[in-house]
Amino acid sequence: MNYPPASNKPRSVLVGFLFLVLALFSVGTMAVVTVDGGPIYSKLEEQGRVDNLRVTALRASKQDNLLRIQAEITNLSSSSQQLYYRFKWLDNDGFVVWEDEPWKPISFTGNQKQIISVGSPTFKATDFRLVLQSPN
Repeated sequence: MNYPPASNKPRSVLVGFLFLVLALFSVGTMAVVTVDGGPIYSKLEEQGRVDNLRVTALRASKQDNLLRIQAEITNLSSSSQQLYYRFKWLDNDGFVVWEDEPWKPISFTGNQKQIISVGSPTFKATDFRLVLQSPN
């Protein structure tokens, strides 16, 4: 049997795509932590039961040697909800590197999404936890 000569085009397209992906991650784009069974849950701490509110996206990047975090929280209910949150800042070994922050309130109307954006208060912070608490 005679087969047509192998083409390097699919291979070069794949290499180009991989190069593009690596380039995007190296220029400081934010890493998206997915919700669907992904590591988003390892970054969250709930104190008490938090009903009808979910963290639907969580992004982290490093800018000027500080962590930059962006969390999207969605109200799954048609009624108004309230939430308190704060961040816990950790080093590479999981030790807290900053004092406990005060609780910050955030209110949601029905089915509303809100974004929380924050930067770490110290260069020592290499990891974080988003701590959530319901007022009920």
